[in-house]
Amino acid sequence: MSNRIAESFIQDLVLRSDIVQLIDGYVPLKKAGRNFVACCPFHTEKTPSFSVNSQKQFYHCFGCGASGNVISFLMEYAHKNFVEAVEMLAARLGLSIPQGEYNAKQAKHTSLYDVLRAAMDFFRHELEQDPKARDYLQQRGIDAQTAQRFALGAAADQWDRLYNHLINKKFSAESIAAVGLSVRSERSGREYDRFRGRVMFPIRDRRGRPLGFGGRSMDADTQPKYLNSPETPVFHKGDELYGLYEAEQVTRTLEHLIIVEGYMDVIALSQHGIVNVVATLGTATTPSHMQRVFRLTNRIIFCFDGDSAGQKAAWRALEAALPVVSDGREARFIFLPPDEDPDSLVRKQGKEAFNAYLDGAMPLSDFFYTQLSQNLSLETPDGRARLASLATPLLEKIPPGVFRTLMLDELAKKTRLSLNSVQKIVPANPELPLPNRAGGMSSTARKTPVRLGLALLIQYPHLVQYVENKNIFKEVVVAGIDLFAAVVDYLQTHAKQTTASLLEHWRDRTEGRYLERLAAEELMTPESGVQAEFKGILLYLQKLAIEQNVEMLWQKASSVGLSDDEKNQLQLLIQQQKNNE
Repeated sequence: MSNRIAESFIQDLVLRSDIVQLIDGYVPLKKAGRNFVACCPFHTEKTPSFSVNSQKQFYHCFGCGASGNVISFLMEYAHKNFVEAVEMLAARLGLSIPQGEYNAKQAKHTSLYDVLRAAMDFFRHELEQDPKARDYLQQRGIDAQTAQRFALGAAADQWDRLYNHLINKKFSAESIAAVGLSVRSERSGREYDRFRGRVMFPIRDRRGRPLGFGGRSMDADTQPKYLNSPETPVFHKGDELYGLYEAEQVTRTLEHLIIVEGYMDVIALSQHGIVNVVATLGTATTPSHMQRVFRLTNRIIFCFDGDSAGQKAAWRALEAALPVVSDGREARFIFLPPDEDPDSLVRKQGKEAFNAYLDGAMPLSDFFYTQLSQNLSLETPDGRARLASLATPLLEKIPPGVFRTLMLDELAKKTRLSLNSVQKIVPANPELPLPNRAGGMSSTARKTPVRLGLALLIQYPHLVQYVENKNIFKEVVVAGIDLFAAVVDYLQTHAKQTTASLLEHWRDRTEGRYLERLAAEELMTPESGVQAEFKGILLYLQKLAIEQNVEMLWQKASSVGLSDDEKNQLQLLIQQQKNNE
């Protein structure tokens, strides 16, 4: 849930929107019973498995698992961030986003984007006046067309040339510092430019707005070789990918995406016709990066140098990928020869040679077991046991599905165990576990009555009317009961909710991912029987609460004894148990 826009407005927006009408505008839908279906827009398939439910205002793909509401669809399909998706929906309905904190923050951020845009334009103009920078780009083989497409620029080797330019443009010193373009001198207290004597690479978001910059020194004496913008209100290194905007300007459909390590790698490959390439910004690949790229394509190829540093970077990328590499998604790895990077290799050997490396990319599964098996003798029980020990915590991260089963099967072959034995070592996690009372997550994910009750409530919010005694949620101790109680409380205080609006309330929370899975689950209970099923679960919880209270009082009686009130309470609870039999 966004902290910029009032939740009441977002909920109203979701409730007013028609998900069938919205999705049909992007992906033609066909009526199939109560639902609408299409071939999934998020992965390649021949038989439709993408279903849209108008009653729930919810979509789900039974092939790749994609699911969500109208906001989720715009974020996933139209590649919008949360605020942009809300703005699009509001515009479709002719609604204005309420004034207040949202617009104040938007105005502030807009002014920061203006500062960054002015700086990018200034750097580009400076490049035209800087022969040293132009010579450097020429020596690196970057032509004028590529430099223009990537909006390359130059920062003069002067203390405050950019700062003075921006001040003259009426930007405040505070906003210039806020986006990381200036640094205050501790000695003099004056502001000076962060970037000096460097070739400049603007880092743009998917709307083309500059978020920050990377600066490359032009000689060996100037260190660091690369200098990046710091974290700012609009720039977060762990979320952004260099070159994504430029890649999408060339091709709307990214059949696969190549992730490299540097700005020059992206630019060199793009100039040689390999345009679907991006780079992390001086950081290791993060789960946020992986979530972002898998929204765009189902196939990722990591490209690293072949040295030990490249191997370590690749392993960190693998760890970031494991939680999101579900069925239909693929990650591969290529390692270049020593002393080569994508920039140097494509210039020396050309596009065809680089594509040959892509064709021979190592599957994630091969890299996974090759790395873990290093220095282990799988001919000995000790070596095989060590492999299982190293693999288990990593395999547990993989989402349920065919890929996870195949990875476990591979471990079984290498350890000479049965698949059944490996599955016991690496417990099955068919879904996210239920939140427990302590605020953590339970270690099991069985299909408990609480879990079924939650699924029914998420899919049929009107069932909340049958909850007459909320005290049972306080009295019973069982995994998931706090979340059950929270959903009930929300539905009782917010009328006319749908599955979609419920999920929106829990967006970006750990529980939200769990509830989304419950929303997509096919229930064995026919619609005519959901009321009786739900009432039965409430009765089960009531009986369980009585049973647990009786057990607690018996334990206390055997240890320290009971007060008169507690004795009366125990008798009453025992009588209730008899009445329920």
